[in-house]
Amino acid sequence: MPCIIYGNIKYKWLLHSIVQRIYPLIRSMYYIKACPDLSGPPYSHKTSSMKKTCIPILLIFLAYTAQVRAGFNDGILSITNLSRQQVLIEVDGRQYLDCKNALVLRDLTPGYHQVKVYVEKSKAHPFKRATLYNKDVYVRPKYYVDIIINRFGHALTDEQEITDNRFDDDGHEDRNDDQHYERPRPENNGPIADNTFASLIETIKKESFDDSRMTIARSGIDQHFFTAAQAKQVIALFSFENSKLEIAKYLYGRTIDPKNYFIVYSVFTFSKTKEELAEYIRNYR
Repeated sequence: MPCIIYGNIKYKWLLHSIVQRIYPLIRSMYYIKACPDLSGPPYSHKTSSMKKTCIPILLIFLAYTAQVRAGFNDGILSITNLSRQQVLIEVDGRQYLDCKNALVLRDLTPGYHQVKVYVEKSKAHPFKRATLYNKDVYVRPKYYVDIIINRFGHALTDEQEITDNRFDDDGHEDRNDDQHYERPRPENNGPIADNTFASLIETIKKESFDDSRMTIARSGIDQHFFTAAQAKQVIALFSFENSKLEIAKYLYGRTIDPKNYFIVYSVFTFSKTKEELAEYIRNYR
């Protein structure tokens, strides 16, 4: 389960600065001399009418800052470690010590964010810390940026526009098979290029576990279209029957020749799995 953080530390510093500058201005504009000082002890001589004057103004200001916080154009940044090494994740100078393998930053202000992923110090080398990833990542408005460190310590980066609420509370896509959202369509409606498809297959093959392969496969599927024959090759890369079924369902909506999708059934071992896929295709909208 990933750590989920709303906003980041740069934003908190910005709000702190705004509060420091705006609050004295509000007090002077409305001549609220008896408003409590936020940085000091409460006044002992406050009256009920004074409180009634201060509270609405402060509530309006807090409501405004809350609206800014949940900006319409905010993005999401996800960092996932699939390597066997324990890592330390740092974003914009803040280290997330409790998020060892997965971090999701939601409500992230669009723009460049410095991302660093370190290998944690070992007992053998207590003063040495290797850097797996160190880049300024640009988060576009209303985009989900996904950084994956694979089992070999190599980083894969992908992005996808946030067009609806398909991302659940942990920042990942909702896998409820009964909901078929329309994923963003690539500019070219033809199948994925042969060289790109070969690279995707090799990247998936390098992962040892189905969960890791599923993450990378989904990322590639979202960006391209596939023929039924290509879909069959992707499905065959998975070891377990339930993983094959899951990726087969996910691929169906990105297949340019769905009438030929029957060829993928030969990948499955059990008749029950084939029947479940057939039922899914019949009900697909």
